[in-house]
Amino acid sequence: MTPSKIDRTAALYVESRWPPPRRFGQVAPGAYVLVDPNAEFLDGEELKQIASELQLRLFGTQGRDDLCMITYEGDETEVLRFSSLPETELLAMRGGEPPPPVGRTRVVTRDGVRELAPWGSTPRTVASASTGPAEGPRLGWRGVYNPVAERFEASQPQFMLREPERTVLEDSDYMRSDVTMLDACVAALGRRPDLHVQADFRMWSMVRASLRDAYQAKLASLPAMAVKQLSAQVYDVPRDLPFSAIAPLREILRPVFGRIELRTHDPVFNVQALPANLVDGVVLQLSGQDELQRLLNLRRFLSMRRLYLDRKLRQSVAGLRSRREFELCRELRLSSVTGPIVSAPYEEPLQEVAFAQSELPLRTVLSS
Repeated sequence: MTPSKIDRTAALYVESRWPPPRRFGQVAPGAYVLVDPNAEFLDGEELKQIASELQLRLFGTQGRDDLCMITYEGDETEVLRFSSLPETELLAMRGGEPPPPVGRTRVVTRDGVRELAPWGSTPRTVASASTGPAEGPRLGWRGVYNPVAERFEASQPQFMLREPERTVLEDSDYMRSDVTMLDACVAALGRRPDLHVQADFRMWSMVRASLRDAYQAKLASLPAMAVKQLSAQVYDVPRDLPFSAIAPLREILRPVFGRIELRTHDPVFNVQALPANLVDGVVLQLSGQDELQRLLNLRRFLSMRRLYLDRKLRQSVAGLRSRREFELCRELRLSSVTGPIVSAPYEEPLQEVAFAQSELPLRTVLSS
């Protein structure tokens, strides 16, 4: 009974046991987010029944106390953080060590449900008791997966908790966001120099003369050891790269980064008009909820595969949300893919590691 077989068996069971309007998503190996819109809390008796049935499915009648579930109820950010805890911490909780102080944590077996900490608060209590200022945006990380080599090759930062939405964002707002993520990349490399991480830069902010110097000064201050492990993606790129963006790419990013890619929402990006040696690849950012439209956009992008190969440019896809999307990218041997179906958001970036496709979540997820 290997970990991958346990994971597949559990995933199929949860899918059958948690029908709509309930929702579930696999966010890490062995970790699932369960949502019940008609319940205030998860029902302990139902959890005990799930543990009992999974015990039989996985170990038959021979095993005794082989299966233990630890459930955690809290806000979305805390749930995602809990899902990425190392096994040693989970085993310690099973043995009676205190769990995280926020949220509700329980140990569930076929014999019963045990509250790990009587002082643990329910999500509703935490929300009503909070009197301090709202928590600001915090960065998490998703893995960048190479489906040809079957390995995670890098990590990209993202905001796990977003700022309150504004009606209009200024170019300087995007620049501050870019700098925040760049600082996070450099800090992560300071902790683990062997990582490969990806920094984002908004094209329309970089073309602003008033902001260009700020970008350039920030990049000039990067430590040499960090630059070697960093790649750059330029986002918000339209179908035709504006002439005004060529100079910033060539003068600001090209001298610093070994790899530069353009990220666009347009599947028929005009790759033939790109100046030679300006960038190394193009990334299609899939968006929207209509699955058919997403697949259509993906097929249009992939239909231009020959043009990219002729120009020796990488072709990648971001925002994958379904198995069908992933399989299309895998069949055409794209350089890299990202998205919630490939990697859950983690508190720390992933190390470069071989990872078989059969071990990926590749299941419908709750959000991107």
